Order: sequence, then structure tokens, then C-alpha cells
Amino acid sequence: LQFGVLPLLMQVIEPKDLWRCIPLLSLLFTSFQAFQENPSLYVVSGSLLVMKVLEYSARRMLDEMVYVPLDFEARFVGKEIIGVFGYRLGKSLMSLSLSALTSAFGNFSLHQLSIFCDIAAFAWAKTAWDLSSLVPTRKEAQDSYDDAKRLLKK
Repeated sequence: LQFGVLPLLMQVIEPKDLWRCIPLLSLLFTSFQAFQENPSLYVVSGSLLVMKVLEYSARRMLDEMVYVPLDFEARFVGKEIIGVFGYRLGKSLMSLSLSALTSAFGNFSLHQLSIFCDIAAFAWAKTAWDLSSLVPTRKEAQDSYDDAKRLLKK
């Protein structure tokens, strides 16, 4: 995916459009899983596979593309803040939330967990859609890079 499909795809579509597609694909798979009364291992593993493949190939590439027009300090600080608060703290809070829900309400069925997963995927898709409007187009990023380069030469 990251060596064959994504380089060709990135020549055709803008990064912010791909930012919007990633959670929508995950939402599609988790919705299919949530609508099944008793999802099979194949359905659950397919949803997880799609999410992980998109996360590690497409989203990581897009993360780097967002940082390119920034100066060194903004890139460094931005990556650290997002790495700590966005990824690690987000995963920890979700884990604590699931533990608290299990303690308060008992064990959940696979179907109920699939519905929770679908709700989280919907929230992710909505957030990604809203935030993707802040991602610059290729032309805007190139202009920003050229402006910064011109300022450094002066």
C-alpha cells in the first residue's frame, strides 16, 4: 500500500481528501461489524486489519506531509505534543474509560463492543473531517515552503 498505491494516489488527490477517507473506510468496516448480531472473528479481524493498515501506512505518511511546511521548532514541538497527548494519552484514556465502563456495568457482549467501536469511528470521522480543512493544499504548502526559503536567503 505505502510503496505502490499511495504514491500514485497522492499524485491525484489532495492530502486533506485522503485525511477524510481514512476514517470513513474504518467507519464503513466498523458499521458492517456493528450491524451483525454476533460478528464472526473474520469480520472483527477484518475491521482491525483495515484500521491498522490505514493507520501505519496512510496516516503516518500524511502526518509527515502536514509537518513539511513548518519550521524546525514548530515541527519538533508539534510532533512531541501530538505524540504525547494525541496518541499516548488518548489510548490511555480510552483504556481507562473501557475499564470504568466494565466495572460499572459488567462485561459487554461482542455486539455491544462493536457498537461502541462504531460510535468511536463516527466521532473520529467527524473530527478528521473538521480538522482536514486546516491541512494545506499542495500549492499552499509549496508556497509556504518557497516563502520560508526566500526569507532564509535574505
